[in-house]
Amino acid sequence: MRIEVKDLDHIYNAGLAYETYALKHVSLTLDRGELVCLIGHTGSGKTTLVQHLNGLLKPDKGQVLADGVDINEKSPEARALRRKIGLVFQYPEYQLFEETVFKDVCFGPKNMGLSEEECAKKANDSLKLVGMDPDEVGDKSPFALSGGQKRRVAIAGILAMDPEVLILDEPAAGLDPAGKKAILSCIKGIKEERNICILLISHNMEDVAEIADRVLVMDKGSLVLDGPPGEVFARRQALRDMGLAAPPAARFMEMVAAGGGPVSANVLTLDDAAREIIRVYGKR
Repeated sequence: MRIEVKDLDHIYNAGLAYETYALKHVSLTLDRGELVCLIGHTGSGKTTLVQHLNGLLKPDKGQVLADGVDINEKSPEARALRRKIGLVFQYPEYQLFEETVFKDVCFGPKNMGLSEEECAKKANDSLKLVGMDPDEVGDKSPFALSGGQKRRVAIAGILAMDPEVLILDEPAAGLDPAGKKAILSCIKGIKEERNICILLISHNMEDVAEIADRVLVMDKGSLVLDGPPGEVFARRQALRDMGLAAPPAARFMEMVAAGGGPVSANVLTLDDAAREIIRVYGKR
């Protein structure tokens, strides 16, 4: 599925003295197989934007097209396309409600009218895809799981509905290092296995540098940067002006280079920084 956002505006409290433009003339495309990270300061319009992508919000101006169809149309085709765009909200573990993990993951497929056998297969496949053993966790209460496990169950519930676009709002927020690592590994696995478009909102530049194919930067309701991570994070001053920063590894290597170290500052991840330091200093 290809998503096209065309000249999108959204205004909160329109017509009132304190009306606010949450989105201003936003245009972008999202294609199958991309893992795109959306970043920006709090209040920049990130969450408002993603809520337009599956019709939760309607634009004051502009369009969101899925495979050329306006998703806000009142038509069976538009309705079917909206169901192919899965949105996992921030802290999705608070949306778990069934008595067992298996029933929770089956909820979406069941409401799509699938048979019990089809629901069971989709639930099992989705749990495995997020790194969980259905035989081990299926009969457990979702509330007996760790925070990271609950989050993976919530993602599995969306995957069980076979989305062609998966939107994740801060999927690693609040998790310990092990939980964060598991979530990021899960997201990479989903991309490799399903080859779907994944759009991920994050405040963690280290996570973004590690997994993104492409980075979108929002500022004051506008899309101001769009490109590969290396290209976007090279705009250090522009990011600082927006209250953002390059990944920690990039900032560290920039300081080493500024201090006269003969290293390349064009690195983004900790692994890349370690390799560069070993390359330069390893034999000394």
